Amino acid sequence: MPGDHAAVTALKRSDLARLTGCNLETIRYYESVGLMPDPPRTASGHRRYGPAHVERLNFVMRARDLGFTMEEIRGLLSMVD
Repeated sequence: MPGDHAAVTALKRSDLARLTGCNLETIRYYESVGLMPDPPRTASGHRRYGPAHVERLNFVMRARDLGFTMEEIRGLLSMVD
């Protein structure tokens, strides 16, 4: 269904937080320190997140749970980027 697919690929930050269980402020922080890429914006300037953002945020959160430092996570992510 096209409507369902559009909803999954055009998430708001609050949707991203809900799907991942991550706090909104934490998402903002991860964006500010470069662990999360800047999401594309709509013509009106609203951020829109997609499945890749969900996967990346889940990875970052899991790595933090396992005790990796921010720099170690950044290094791991640089291999993918």
